[in-house]
Amino acid sequence: MYMVKFFFKKDCPKCPAAKEVVSQLPQELVEYHNLDEVDGLTEGAYYMVVGTPTTIVVDGQGREVKSWRGEVPKLAALKEALSL
Repeated sequence: MYMVKFFFKKDCPKCPAAKEVVSQLPQELVEYHNLDEVDGLTEGAYYMVVGTPTTIVVDGQGREVKSWRGEVPKLAALKEALSL
């Protein structure tokens, strides 16, 4: 099963719009990671996140399938990547 990892920061101007898109997905498929916190930074480092917002679709083994880095993803594209 695919999942979404959403990375954001408090002062990111595009993050609210990206979060709004991600929030329209089934929430059991979404993990939110705040890069202002240690846990979020740790997860972000693993996926080489260097900017926000970053939205990554991963497979069941945590491998990156598709990502949107520094941009707001389209809901249809996210659903397609998740096979919804």
